[in-house]
Amino acid sequence: MEIDLERNKLAGNGISEINSQNSQVKILVIPTNEELKIAQETKKAIANSLK
Repeated sequence: MEIDLERNKLAGNGISEINSQNSQVKILVIPTNEELKIAQETKKAIANSLK
């Protein structure tokens, strides 16, 4: 596994491939919104506990 540091720096807002040409595996950067997902799951857990 080998990361292309320049491709990693240039990764945009979408899914980006950052592995070097010599890498034996494909390496992807996948943007996420962890804070939103945590908030949604917390809201669901609180709502379920109040039932």
